[in-house]
Amino acid sequence: MDMNLTGQGLISLVAIMIMIGPMVADFNRTHATNPLWTPHARFHVVWQVFTNSTLAVLTLYFIWGMGNLLLGALMNYIWIATFFATLAVMPMFEGALADENGIKPIVWRFGDKVVKVDTNLFGACMMTVFNTTGLVLAL
Repeated sequence: MDMNLTGQGLISLVAIMIMIGPMVADFNRTHATNPLWTPHARFHVVWQVFTNSTLAVLTLYFIWGMGNLLLGALMNYIWIATFFATLAVMPMFEGALADENGIKPIVWRFGDKVVKVDTNLFGACMMTVFNTTGLVLAL
């Protein structure tokens, strides 16, 4: 197995997740067309999705077009870091990871115990693992 190719694949997978995930989650009535959101907030979420997608395409170009895996991984880490930074300062702007009408949390059952994990947080954690694993395999 070519570890470099596996690393490229994992880092590319993260870029694709950054590109497609927010499009699916945000271009619907829970976000971009939510009548409860102010028009300016809807503008920002659409802008954010377009920015994420454009930077993810650029990341894929860095990896496959230029052969610069480190730059591709760094681009993914920027997205990951800004997610966790926003999570850290969320109390300052009374934010939330999810709304009542948004994507439901992931639910795991362990016998009688039920564990709910926010889908955004789970995705960001998985992207961190995939990106880091890809980078380690490729180096």
